[in-house]
Amino acid sequence: MLQQRRETDGEHIDELRAKRRRNAYRYVLLLLGVILLPIVAHNIYIRQLLPATGALLLLGILMVNILLLSLNRDAFLPPPVVLMLSIALVMLSLYYGQNYNLYLLFPLLVGLPVLFKTRWAVFLAVLSGLLVSPVVLTHYDPITGCVIGVSMGLTWLASAWLVFAMTEQSRRLRGLAITDSLTGAHNRRYLEIQAQQCLQNWNRYRRPASLLMMDIDHFKHINDKFGHSVGDVALQRMVALLQQRIRKVDILCRFGGEEFVLLLSETRAANALHIAEALRRAVERAKILPEGSMTISVGVCDVTQARDMEHWFELADAALYQAKRSGRNRVELAETALRD
Repeated sequence: MLQQRRETDGEHIDELRAKRRRNAYRYVLLLLGVILLPIVAHNIYIRQLLPATGALLLLGILMVNILLLSLNRDAFLPPPVVLMLSIALVMLSLYYGQNYNLYLLFPLLVGLPVLFKTRWAVFLAVLSGLLVSPVVLTHYDPITGCVIGVSMGLTWLASAWLVFAMTEQSRRLRGLAITDSLTGAHNRRYLEIQAQQCLQNWNRYRRPASLLMMDIDHFKHINDKFGHSVGDVALQRMVALLQQRIRKVDILCRFGGEEFVLLLSETRAANALHIAEALRRAVERAKILPEGSMTISVGVCDVTQARDMEHWFELADAALYQAKRSGRNRVELAETALRD
């Protein structure tokens, strides 16, 4: 059930990303189409048949691409080809003495950061500048040429900064979506995604992984004795302590309440047991509470025992229950919990 929900959500996320890319591409195509209309009309009016034909062909390509994107289908020409054809059309117009078309490079520069990664956007922006620089230098005085060059550079930078700001905002929102607001650990949703990936890596490539399910002993008593604010601080301090003692590739998640799960990649049961014991001792020795010590019970299960993700969590939870039943402040392997 959980796996089906995750697969459905994954497909939904991929669909949203594809839709966002199509919308961005369609927006740029519409922008180019609006620009091309007066070019076509002017070239027909002055009887410049070659630029007019080129502009009409490009306009037809844009319209077909827009139609395909509106029908949620892939465009038959990728963004690089469309932009390079547009730049080529501008250069052709300049060759025929239509110097005013130079300013059509401005919207093209705006579209570069929207459609491409930074490296490609910079490359195409520099290429466009190099192609147009002879025209600017030969048809305008130095001051006007400098103004045009600076204006084009600022146009690209403003567009690039806007795209960067939107990307950074999306990254922060994604971070909030997968992070527990109180402790800063990852949330259960993120754990499920990563645990499923570990299961797939085990089934395909036999790459080991282990789950450590940890629960704070007598946490209700801590809240009753010191208050919920102290309990919240204790959770934060414990998470900070654990994060200092695990690898960057390991994933610490708040599973619910005072229960946490640590997902150890490339770690077999024996090593996971050793890590769990070290973390248990570290929590016991740390001064987390105003007085006395706080302890945790830990259940350990590696991926080799799991049929699926739900079974993996059940095994780790059974080991945790065994640790609590055996007196708390201890570590139990899932194999031991199953035998008992």
